[in-house]
Amino acid sequence: MRIETVTLADFRNYRKQTVELASGLNFFIGANGEGKTNFLESIYALALSKSYKAEDREMVRFESPFARARASVMSATGRTDLQLILAEDGKKALANGQEVKRLSDYVGILNVVLFAPEDMNLVKGSPVDRRYFLDVVLGQIDKRYLDDLSAYKHALKQRNELLKQAQPGKEVDRTLLDVLTEQLAIAGEAVIAKRAAFITALDRKAAKAYQFLSVKQEDLGLTYQPSVAENLLSALKTRYRTDLFSGTTNHGPHRDDLGFLLNGMPAASFASQGEQRMIVLAVDLALVEYIEETKHERPLFLLDDVLSELDREKQNRLLRRLMETGIQAIVTATELTDIADDIIRNARIFRVAQGTIKEEHHGQ
Repeated sequence: MRIETVTLADFRNYRKQTVELASGLNFFIGANGEGKTNFLESIYALALSKSYKAEDREMVRFESPFARARASVMSATGRTDLQLILAEDGKKALANGQEVKRLSDYVGILNVVLFAPEDMNLVKGSPVDRRYFLDVVLGQIDKRYLDDLSAYKHALKQRNELLKQAQPGKEVDRTLLDVLTEQLAIAGEAVIAKRAAFITALDRKAAKAYQFLSVKQEDLGLTYQPSVAENLLSALKTRYRTDLFSGTTNHGPHRDDLGFLLNGMPAASFASQGEQRMIVLAVDLALVEYIEETKHERPLFLLDDVLSELDREKQNRLLRRLMETGIQAIVTATELTDIADDIIRNARIFRVAQGTIKEEHHGQ
């Protein structure tokens, strides 16, 4: 899977811009604040119909009524024209000119893996950050997962509203609560099962990727941490009084977490910032491999400002791995002074300045 061209209109600081990408490495070089990250954000938004760091309205250029991002995507099934239109009254996602109403029908047409500075929260942030990571990844891979997650969130909202109505000291409609509890448990068990299976599959791949990146014989481990050990329906029924007292549902996949262990110790507490960054990057490399095995196509790899935090050896080690796999990658950086000549020769380089992108080197 690869993107042939990207066209932006009034997206962030881009008035009008068309970029033809190489099928392999693409470097976007420029000073901070010139638009490199905005370009990556446009591709991420095209894949998932939303930004990874901002509200929809923030992606619309100042004083413009709407923004448009468009990409021509080549995959095993042929060429697909994706469009995302953002306006004050909402947004539209289109595939080959037809509006796609259901998120689960749109997400997954273009698969992306993103490394960004914000991703450090995956290790040291809150469980909310890690659950979001799981939902974004699994949503691209498994359309049914998004349906299960949507059903779970709907049942959770209804159950919590009913629990709040019983506060303080009011009787709750126990029949309705039982119905909502069962609906919640069915969807929740499906979400938990898919998350757990995914983490089990990703664990070994991430461990290998970490050793490759760090050049150290250290053990990285990923663990799924559900909020209850037993069957979810049984847990919800057993803890009914606790939920009624607090006015909310205290257990389920909305309270689960993902743990990272480095040499058997919690990485959030014991790993250095550099080690935490390597963990996130290793997970991303594992994701690339997992998505390729699952969907039989390589995703697009977006790397925002990753090189500045790596020494020369690790920079070139990572980039050569990407070249060897044949994946399409978009890498932003302020400069390429430490990148080996053979990598530069085979890459397409773009210069970004004041919301304008110009090709500087076409590559072989």
